[in-house]
Amino acid sequence: MKAWILQQYDYHVWANRKVCEYLQGLSEEVYRKKIVSVFPSIYDTMVHIYVIDSGWLSFFKAGGVTEMSPAYLENLKESIDRLVAETEGKRIEELGQLMDDLAVRFRQFIELHENLETVYPSGDFKARSLEYIQHVVNHGTYHRGNVTAMLRQIGHPGTPTDYGYYLYTLSH
Repeated sequence: MKAWILQQYDYHVWANRKVCEYLQGLSEEVYRKKIVSVFPSIYDTMVHIYVIDSGWLSFFKAGGVTEMSPAYLENLKESIDRLVAETEGKRIEELGQLMDDLAVRFRQFIELHENLETVYPSGDFKARSLEYIQHVVNHGTYHRGNVTAMLRQIGHPGTPTDYGYYLYTLSH
């Protein structure tokens, strides 16, 4: 089970890198262009993936969240604001490096985690760490799809990040 979830996470990291590398080949004007879409720009979409991944790693390190108190929610908002501010003015290469650094820490957490069946509370809801990690992967896939749609909307093709393509690249 650990090998499988590590492969899922490695796919997530690979796909984020592919998108960041692709965006590096475009002008900053393209990935910062204001678009009427899910997020105001392609860059903002990638920041969102980074912020949410960071939040999930913090969630795991805290052992979950037992109560969604006003204080917890305020701290969460402050953490999100801090992470977004950390990305302000950075080029996509720098955001990609932040994502890579986070990925190393997140993967290390998975590798060192003894039991991926461990249940973590999220308020009244509870799920296994394995399920939350799969959610991180699915969340990233969803928003990388937003990036592809946004690129097409402004006249640029996307870059392939399908899981099947990832598996193909592993064999070549």
